[in-house]
Amino acid sequence: MTRTPRRGVAAVLAAGLLLATPAPAVAAPPELDAIIHGGKVFDGSGAPGRITDVGLKDGRVHRIGDLSRVRARARYNATGQFVTPGFIDVHAHTDTGAPLASAKSSLTQGVTTELLGPDGGGTYEIDKQLKELDAVEKGINLAPYVGFNTVWQATMGEKDTRPTAVQSAQMRARIERGMRQGGWGVSGGLGYPPASYARTNEVVDVVRGARSWRTLFTDHIRDETNLVVESTAEDIAIGKAAGLMPEITHLKVAGPRNWGKSATMLRLLREARAAGTHAGGDVYPYTAASTALEFYVPGWAKDGGTAAMLARFADPALRPRIDTETSAFVRDDVGTPDKVVLPELANRSVADLMAEYGGVSIGEAIMRILAAHNGSILAVMHIGSEEDLANFITDPFVAFSSDGGVTDSAHTHPRHYGSYPRVLGRYVRERGLLSWEEAIRKMTGLPATMVGMVDRGYLAEGMAADVTVFDPKTIGDRATFAQPKQYSVGVQWVFVNGKLALTGGEPTRAAAGQALRRASSMPTRPQNAGRDLKANAAGLLRPLDGRGASVLAASLSQRAGERTASGAVLVAGPFGVLRSTRLGRLQTSDGWFSVTGIGKLANGTERAFTLTVDEQDPLAGPDRRRATVRIDGTGLSYGSLT
Repeated sequence: MTRTPRRGVAAVLAAGLLLATPAPAVAAPPELDAIIHGGKVFDGSGAPGRITDVGLKDGRVHRIGDLSRVRARARYNATGQFVTPGFIDVHAHTDTGAPLASAKSSLTQGVTTELLGPDGGGTYEIDKQLKELDAVEKGINLAPYVGFNTVWQATMGEKDTRPTAVQSAQMRARIERGMRQGGWGVSGGLGYPPASYARTNEVVDVVRGARSWRTLFTDHIRDETNLVVESTAEDIAIGKAAGLMPEITHLKVAGPRNWGKSATMLRLLREARAAGTHAGGDVYPYTAASTALEFYVPGWAKDGGTAAMLARFADPALRPRIDTETSAFVRDDVGTPDKVVLPELANRSVADLMAEYGGVSIGEAIMRILAAHNGSILAVMHIGSEEDLANFITDPFVAFSSDGGVTDSAHTHPRHYGSYPRVLGRYVRERGLLSWEEAIRKMTGLPATMVGMVDRGYLAEGMAADVTVFDPKTIGDRATFAQPKQYSVGVQWVFVNGKLALTGGEPTRAAAGQALRRASSMPTRPQNAGRDLKANAAGLLRPLDGRGASVLAASLSQRAGERTASGAVLVAGPFGVLRSTRLGRLQTSDGWFSVTGIGKLANGTERAFTLTVDEQDPLAGPDRRRATVRIDGTGLSYGSLT
């Protein structure tokens, strides 16, 4: 403990005092906000865990190492626990109507960040959505996708028609504008109308509006049953032609006749990467899917929307055809109708309803159910095999997701409550399909690089302090299909932006979540784990806002297997001079690098910083480099580096 020295008699007399009285000892202020002590730390890169301490300050990871002699406002004994970056869910159906302030269903899984608007359902008015998210209390971070389906429907309506050149240009501009406003990629749902009416070349023509933003096209493929391989190939072709990363979301193989096709799907993604197209996917750890029951109605019968669909149900000339095609789709997707369950109807199956209706066919029962529920009701479909799921889980380029998100519903898929602990408890601890470090990588560093984040997904100095602490002996899911609203166990603490968000299984309601905006210098990229990395930059940073130039110099390297970068960063600007004292993780891609760390100002104060240098920033002119420097407490500088 540091103490201030006592003043001597001479000092007292010099001050004109008659009696010398020693000043009381004053403890130095804590150096850190929190220390997570003695846990096994996994940094998100796939490296093995190590016993060490993690110190948090001002919303950032400030120090990693032996902090036994460092003072903090709070200390958490994580002995026997695993300490990891907060989990990043790349496919979440959370919205502002969810219980966001507590976010218990996500925090009890260790999730600290969710990507919103998957399956093409995200808005293209990203600025408006971000303002709405800014205004609500959030227990976790939220980051929106730009929705292809929404763009298509806003322009083309709900009918199966071909876009004109003018309409394609309008949709392309909406995609680009959404990215410019802070969207984290383009999500698609080619399996859902009206986007399913779009032909492959038309999809390419629209989503290439995001090409210069070097992002991903994350898509619910057109067909997850009999044409699952062909649909995977289509998404790869779309990504390649549009200049985006094809990312097959919630990978699955539906229907007993198709089981085993996961190997071919993963081979196609592997071949795409070998040919130069960065490609991957995400998966949630269940063999059952969930979506609206009208999913089984053929596309032509839904042309024009819900009212048109219900009108066709009532047409005696069309009803038999809808029955036949719907029945065939269900058999292809699940095999038998008892495997399609309706949570909102006390978990009765379509087979149960077929019997209640007097032994009618599958399609007839579905039409009656939909007619009684205004054309839509949630269904859980038991479609997959454990063998295919295991193939997806173990692929190194497939991240984990939930296809769930924040909820407090008791009538839903258990993935909302159990996805991440289920992976760790069932597939890591019990079945041994993955090592702890690999599973954690696929929940943290891998998804962060897929969507373009630069300061989340890793535990390293300067990174955002999103941290999950869990017990490897007890972590697991409790949610079931019969009773989905059962919170997961084993997560001890969760920190979101440095604030304690969950303790002992209960949210603190610290409301520390943020609405995250993707900058132009945050490209989708390979994770580059296990490679030697180097980066250098020097020059004059001229901010676009004209608030004064800064001198920038960086010389960095990180050898394969090392957890942090070596070298130095120096920034001298209107705020003074910052010199790096501890570096975090170096990340690189073609013509781009980013590094976080802790630096010291001239007055001795330490600040977290993030430096990004980009030769392909879409907001810069040809052959112009852009640099971004964020130094906590001094603001952000973004501009040309000359």
